Amino acid sequence: MFDFRIQFDGQTTRIVVRQNVLKEVGQLIRAATGNAPPSFIFVVTDSQVGPRYGRTVSASLDEVGLPTHVHTVEAGEASKNLAELANAYIALADHNVARDALILALGGGVVSDLAGFVAGTWMRGVRFAICSTTLEADVDASIGGKTGVNIAGGKNLVGVFHQPILVVVDPVCLQSLDKRDVRAGLAESVKHALISSPEFLSWHEENIEPILQLDEALLTELIQRNIKTKADIVARDATEQVDVRVLLNFGHTVGHAIEEGCGYTLRHGECVSLGILAACRLSRSCGLFSDAGIGRVEALLARIGLPTRLPQALDIDRIIATMHKDKKIRDHAVRFVLLEDIGKPTVRNDVTDAQVREVYQALLP
Repeated sequence: MFDFRIQFDGQTTRIVVRQNVLKEVGQLIRAATGNAPPSFIFVVTDSQVGPRYGRTVSASLDEVGLPTHVHTVEAGEASKNLAELANAYIALADHNVARDALILALGGGVVSDLAGFVAGTWMRGVRFAICSTTLEADVDASIGGKTGVNIAGGKNLVGVFHQPILVVVDPVCLQSLDKRDVRAGLAESVKHALISSPEFLSWHEENIEPILQLDEALLTELIQRNIKTKADIVARDATEQVDVRVLLNFGHTVGHAIEEGCGYTLRHGECVSLGILAACRLSRSCGLFSDAGIGRVEALLARIGLPTRLPQALDIDRIIATMHKDKKIRDHAVRFVLLEDIGKPTVRNDVTDAQVREVYQALLP
């Protein structure tokens, strides 16, 4: 069992990692809200997760006397849009959901991003909790309070910071996860290792095969280590006001542009894998990182089964244009998180479009 509390700008987020903990969600919400229990629980889930786990969570909430409505969106990145946001608001209004309610995300990163944005903006902010059911959400999306939706101009350009009061992670959910989604989730774990710890990267290399076989003990350790890594960074810069939290965007500047450029046909983690390699090669182009380091990272990503080449050529002009709309732009310059070495990230604003074009060539099939 892992029971962890993080302070973000004066607010506490409790994170509980335990086998079969979904059955205890009602009790945990009661404990997290203390003397001010929510008047209503508005559950946001998707068409894949809801049928599998919705009944368990609803029964747990019912056991402790918390009235509930389940709002379901179609599974997939396409549901992170303004239309689905509006649909959620309409459902909230139809159920007369008040400011003392709580919005609960049941699903992966798409659901938690959407539900968190709803929670952060409904009546100017209501309480928020997450039941994470994917590896990507377990190790990354559920921690730190970033929420948002996509628009035609780019990914996550519309959103708010809104910290959950509770995050519940049930590793049992990973047993039913598609193998492709397990691999995609591991991209975020590799990212955390690359920006934080040579030892953590070595741990991945030593244990990746049993992790891919969903070894229970190793998966639990993987989740716990990622939570601690991300929490340590976010606690020092909860709303990205200084150049600390920005380090978590390693691999995402190019990765997000690829994700948008391919029409979200690749998983987020698959695009992050390609973005990680692009960032490593840009680091070498800037005289920071070695060929040996790039080879080591590429070998690990390949062992995981993550893409190291694009499945098809994309429009590089579109990718560069998307990067120039990135949220991390300062003074009209795209800021890239690069590596001086494993565990030594740095932020640079002098990467040229020509360097990006050169690196893109190495990602072609």
